[in-house]
Amino acid sequence: MGIEVDGIVLSMKSPDTGEYLTANVYTVDGIYETDGVTPRLLSIGQLVMAICLRRAADLEAQVIRKMTTMENTSAKLELMTEIETAILNDSVNMNSKTVRYNGKTYTYYEFLTESDDETDLDICMDDVPTTATADSTDFLTALEAKMDERNSFSQQTMIELQSLTNKRDQSYDMMSNVLKSLNTVLVGTVNNM
Repeated sequence: MGIEVDGIVLSMKSPDTGEYLTANVYTVDGIYETDGVTPRLLSIGQLVMAICLRRAADLEAQVIRKMTTMENTSAKLELMTEIETAILNDSVNMNSKTVRYNGKTYTYYEFLTESDDETDLDICMDDVPTTATADSTDFLTALEAKMDERNSFSQQTMIELQSLTNKRDQSYDMMSNVLKSLNTVLVGTVNNM
């Protein structure tokens, strides 16, 4: 009993126990067999580079998602400030004035109350009056509280974005260092020949 390769049966028995030996096959996350190249045929340098590139690509995707979240939060804050300013300057019918967010037009009322996963609209205020004035202190206080909440979220997202950016940069630095080390080894090997 053994493994058949090109019509030849290969087997290896343990000299101690007489049992057939088996080999463990290890896989590396993110490294797949493509174009006939298997991870087992790659050099250690190529494997390290593949792993580093995969990690850097994953981190880059996370950075882009965080940046999009930051942009959306900033746009929401800007529109909420616009609504607050309009209310403080004049009496506002919340169902007739509009704002644009993510390519869609909303009335002030819709913008502040609706939750829409498709357009990332999630301000979700309760008790929004149909007409608001500078005397609507309870509503303006609630609006400012939502704006403070968005500011806190924005600051937290910025911290996470900085952390992801640092990790991404470290992945690129690691790739650079691996390439530099491999080049040094190859130059040393060639010089010794």
